[in-house]
Amino acid sequence: MPLESGFIKKTGIESALDIFLNSFEPSGKVETVKLEHADYRVLSKDVVSPRDVPHYDRSAMDGFAVKASDTFGSSKDAGVFLKLTEKDRMIEGECRQVHTGSPIPEGADAVVMIENTEPAGPEIEVLGQVSPGQNIGFKGEDVKKGDVVFCKGRQLKPSDAGLLASMGFTEVEVYAKPRVMIIPTGEEIVKRGITPGPGQMNESNGVMNYLYVKRYGGEPTIHDIVSDKKELLTEALIEGIGYDLIVTTGGSSVGKRDLIADVVSSMGKVLVHGVAIKPGKPVALGYVEHGGKRTPIVCLPGYPAACAIDSMVFADPAVKKLGHMPQSKYRTEKAVLTRKIFSEAGFRSYTRVILEDGKATPLRTKGAGILSSVSQADGYVIIPEDVEGYEAGDQVEVTYLE
Repeated sequence: MPLESGFIKKTGIESALDIFLNSFEPSGKVETVKLEHADYRVLSKDVVSPRDVPHYDRSAMDGFAVKASDTFGSSKDAGVFLKLTEKDRMIEGECRQVHTGSPIPEGADAVVMIENTEPAGPEIEVLGQVSPGQNIGFKGEDVKKGDVVFCKGRQLKPSDAGLLASMGFTEVEVYAKPRVMIIPTGEEIVKRGITPGPGQMNESNGVMNYLYVKRYGGEPTIHDIVSDKKELLTEALIEGIGYDLIVTTGGSSVGKRDLIADVVSSMGKVLVHGVAIKPGKPVALGYVEHGGKRTPIVCLPGYPAACAIDSMVFADPAVKKLGHMPQSKYRTEKAVLTRKIFSEAGFRSYTRVILEDGKATPLRTKGAGILSSVSQADGYVIIPEDVEGYEAGDQVEVTYLE
């Protein structure tokens, strides 16, 4: 069978993800972090409240603690007078000044707001009745001791950390962030900071994916650039075995110098090579093994735009699964297309667009190597496999992958 654009078969995106994500399990590593660092972290066990919140009956207003029955029948035109006291235990006909958060004295069962009172020497005139429990926050009203407040697997947000703090927690046990080794490959790339010669270019995919992985929720490390030699690529992958995920950039196609798929096959298995996505079809997914350990691997193309999109489509869900995190739900927005965009049948295309005043303008690009088009884009129009493009004036959905 002749090769089609270098690949005998291109797997659909959903099938590729299903095959790959089912080839490994989430990491079981856990760690304890301070609440200040708990945002977006995922709980590794249920959180049970060690005490009631609040742990005492407290005033919800500035005002006066009273026996509600003492105020019955009062109004702005006919107030009742209560004796002001500072005792911790009140009796009928007495009141005590309280502030928001103050404990409620024994014998009181309501709080009159200060706005509904008038001072009268040693007494307070109450200008309106209250009912039992009014303006009081009762013990355990927010959380009761022994309650399961958060279940294992919850991704924490700032208000969650605040609630944990109110229960007395200073730290929490969460799943460790997946450790990701990023390996840039290619004879033509040189370190950033070095002026490239003819046929060379500064390495850029490594730092881009380093920041992507941080956004995905992982803990990235960038390996030194590895040349297109099987023995060097093998050594680098062996180093990556100690990580939870390996991400390589470059060398994933089927050219003479595209060796990464062969190296992965020699150390483990290539589960998918060639996906029906544009740009980014040369992506490879699989795993490598060494010393009794198996590590999933995402082999991204070297062309920067293809590398970026494949990273967001394939590396992101891998990091999320390893870290027990919910899969990303990207924000979308409707817009009117200003120019026609094309798509090849059988491929899911990611067309970069600029958004302005409800209009989506496709960026003019010359291929998967134009990284500036990714940087300039506000979002993507994702064209399904069974659609051959959209016309100018069509309403489209723009997805914010970044």
